[in-house]
Amino acid sequence: MPENTKQERRYRRTENLILHGLTTLLQKKSIKEITVRELSDLVDINRSTFYLHYTDIYDLLEKTEQRLLKQLSDAVSENWTEPETPKNFYAFLEKTFTILSENAQLCSALMGPNGDIAFLRTIEKMFHEKGMRTLRSFAPKQLRDEDLLYAISFALSGCMGLVSQWLKNSCPEPPSHMAELTLILLREGTRSIGAPLCTPFPA
Repeated sequence: MPENTKQERRYRRTENLILHGLTTLLQKKSIKEITVRELSDLVDINRSTFYLHYTDIYDLLEKTEQRLLKQLSDAVSENWTEPETPKNFYAFLEKTFTILSENAQLCSALMGPNGDIAFLRTIEKMFHEKGMRTLRSFAPKQLRDEDLLYAISFALSGCMGLVSQWLKNSCPEPPSHMAELTLILLREGTRSIGAPLCTPFPA
């Protein structure tokens, strides 16, 4: 085996160890409480080895989040194509849930109480504009733009909750099931808000 191939494998193996350590510690404490020494001891590497990969814990978190965001961004550009139809929206959802399941422990930690709220807001912002157009395609034509803005905010929060619960349960359903469920909830929920908003409920 060529020496450079061995080095690449060692490098990737160490990267995986460091990521595992970060994920484990984020489930217990916030990023500001995690030290390089603690992480290095946890995964049994020298601190000098850690510094060959990252400058500090915050650099590790940022680069980890950027890699995940790149995967999600690629899922948008490759699957959620224009025009925003239910078919390509479903393809995007299935790919997204696949990415989440492949990074389940990390995503659960990032969305947990010790996670990074700025990271979650970046994801929401990434999906906001295209989400507006997709919901518009589901919504009644007479739906006001103001109500559509409320709908996308509601939908994004709901999707985050759905994903969080799925990850918390260790992803028991396959990505295809979660994609279909999400599509149905968003589509039917958006269609239903075309009804008069102030109609009293029957006694």
